[in-house]
Amino acid sequence: MIPKLFKGMNNILQNGIFDLHTQATFQALVHAIIPNTLWITTSGVIEGIERLDLKVYEYIIWTLDYSLAIPIKRQLNLINTSMSKSTAQLLDAAASQLIWSGQVKSPLNGWAFLGGGSFAALLRDDRLRVIAFLDQLKINLGSLPIPYQNNPGLIRNMMDVLSQLTMFGYYSEWNAYGTTRLLPPDYRQIEYFPVGWIQSGYPGPAFGYRDLRGFLVDFPHKEGNS
Repeated sequence: MIPKLFKGMNNILQNGIFDLHTQATFQALVHAIIPNTLWITTSGVIEGIERLDLKVYEYIIWTLDYSLAIPIKRQLNLINTSMSKSTAQLLDAAASQLIWSGQVKSPLNGWAFLGGGSFAALLRDDRLRVIAFLDQLKINLGSLPIPYQNNPGLIRNMMDVLSQLTMFGYYSEWNAYGTTRLLPPDYRQIEYFPVGWIQSGYPGPAFGYRDLRGFLVDFPHKEGNS
């Protein structure tokens, strides 16, 4: 059991979830897609939810790095890097093209997400425009990092995936795993009721209940004479 746990942790360290640039890039992504929201606690108190406190960016990084099978990673030339790092580089490359073209509408802020690159330095509206530009393929495809280089289908797919994963991470139990969220799935435990479940009115999973579903009828087997 212990070797399996440490093996899982070693895999985490080799991927992008503890890479400062990758973290900052996906923090900026989540900050652009999900607004800060208010919710009412069980005691009736209104509290603010800071989107980055829910660690949704970690959910996206984790999913990108662990959802691909080894043969797919080989096909995409991702054996020596991770999908999250490559995607962070993709967002930076598109943001740089937007900046160089003079189409940025707001001043850059390099201190908003420390460790980030061009994408993280953009203000929220410009970050959303970068995502739209990538989805519309208004970029130089040949200058993008592997596996996105000259791969328009993968780029457009990833823009959909990033939006979906952001929503999944926010409304899932990810943040409620607390101190266990970065452990292998078998070792995670829900430490409190997830904020997304409270906001959406989801009561939590039902694991089935004992109930009468009729009576067992035993039909005798009739075999024909040979």
